[in-house]
Amino acid sequence: MDSKKKKIAIWSVVAVILLVAVGGAVWFLINNPEVLPTGNSGGIEEITYELPSTDVATTEPGSSVLTPEITTERPTTEVESYVEQFMAEANTYSQTVEVTTTPAGQKPFFHIVTDGTVTDDASLEGLDDTLKTVGQVILAAGFRYDKEQGIFYSETQSWQRNFGFTPIYDAAAAFTGMYYDTMRIKFNYENLDWMFQIWKGRYGITTGAEMGVYTKDPAASVEFYACAEDEERITMSFALYHGDELFMTRGPEPHWWLTGFKLFKMISPKELTLHATFFMEDPGMADALEKSLEDLGFKEGVNYQRLGLTMTIIWR
Repeated sequence: MDSKKKKIAIWSVVAVILLVAVGGAVWFLINNPEVLPTGNSGGIEEITYELPSTDVATTEPGSSVLTPEITTERPTTEVESYVEQFMAEANTYSQTVEVTTTPAGQKPFFHIVTDGTVTDDASLEGLDDTLKTVGQVILAAGFRYDKEQGIFYSETQSWQRNFGFTPIYDAAAAFTGMYYDTMRIKFNYENLDWMFQIWKGRYGITTGAEMGVYTKDPAASVEFYACAEDEERITMSFALYHGDELFMTRGPEPHWWLTGFKLFKMISPKELTLHATFFMEDPGMADALEKSLEDLGFKEGVNYQRLGLTMTIIWR
């Protein structure tokens, strides 16, 4: 065997070994989803905390040692007064702009834009030539551009809808330059396993957020969800903050994958706060969603706020 044929044979063997290894890893991850990262677990540290011993302390009989008192009473939050104002000025299913009476320095619990409309512009108005070149690639990948906010977003009938969701996607994200936090909220309703998932962070050369709705058969043996069908879509909206600054908004609109990405903004997910709102149409589903949040350790008024059939999650 000459050296050329020998090299071809060696690389063929290497390729087969790599293919088997990757296939084995994929099979293992599908059948063992618990080994994959699931993101934020619900902010339990925010709602169970230890008071300073100088403020509250107890002394056990026969001991002079002061023991800090542990409490699960939720702390006062910055949004409570806003919630009262929101209730006074808008209905549960309101599609109005943010009320102007928000106290200075406070982020609203709800930030909803009128009718969920955007100013779509395929010309990428407002971007310089370099950004337009990159923007054209993003548009070619099936996204649209909102020139008012300068963000790219996904359409309802995007090609990504054909691929469903598996935790492998999140596990592989870092290898493609995506560094984000994600949270999966799972519940069973009307003989379907539902998963509402939210993301925030860096996506390559963009920063943004996502809200996804997925379903699967409860009898399925693997952790694979289909993207919600048209009749399963949930009306959703979100507001993404960088510190105290409003970074972008999306929705409300019926969707299975509500997204927004701002080009050449690379921000750590820990610097972002996501206000994700689900407008439910059925009390039973709203109850199931809230139960799932409670199981994650969420507390109403701290990590989420329910107003009738409307559920807003605050994710810091």
